[in-house]
Amino acid sequence: MVDVIVKGGPVMYPLLLASVLALAVSLERLWYLYRTRVDSEDLMDEVRLNLNQGKLMQAVQVAKRSRGQVAALIATAIAYSDLPPDELREKLDDVGRVELYKMERRLVMLDAVVTIAPLLGLLGTVTGIIRSFNVLGALEGLASPQALSVGIAEALITTAAGLVIAIPSMAVYHWISSIIDRRVADMNRRTGEIIELVTTMRGE
Repeated sequence: MVDVIVKGGPVMYPLLLASVLALAVSLERLWYLYRTRVDSEDLMDEVRLNLNQGKLMQAVQVAKRSRGQVAALIATAIAYSDLPPDELREKLDDVGRVELYKMERRLVMLDAVVTIAPLLGLLGTVTGIIRSFNVLGALEGLASPQALSVGIAEALITTAAGLVIAIPSMAVYHWISSIIDRRVADMNRRTGEIIELVTTMRGE
């Protein structure tokens, strides 16, 4: 690996940094989404059962015990249950935006790696070809194939490295984005149910 980095030239160092950044962001985001996953249907049923029995504090504890996005909406709805439905919906929309920000945090860095890594690879390709032509110009012909191969190796290695970093990063980015999209859709679907649940709890 060290030999490949050395042969790839100076552009390999920012590519190495980009790969470490992409791996760190991917693992951190996947771990966060794993920790906050929850079956919203079961959660709603448990909260509804407690509220129907008049156990308000138990319902709040159930919501706070869960780390999911829907749980945050439920806890907020119960805390502001005295608000009119329209104002309560606005409050839940605010919480939803906060939860969306938490899910999408640092994804911009992963997106940047997807864009920058191939460009860095292309830059390494250009510098490698320039080095090859410099060798040809200095030797006035192909007197030393080994010297020429250094520039060619730099050109090919950086291109490959940029693609190796960008392709998995793009796959992970779209995978995480699909998970977030599903959770946002679930939050939107549950918002109406939560408002109806709180309204029923107030006896309206």
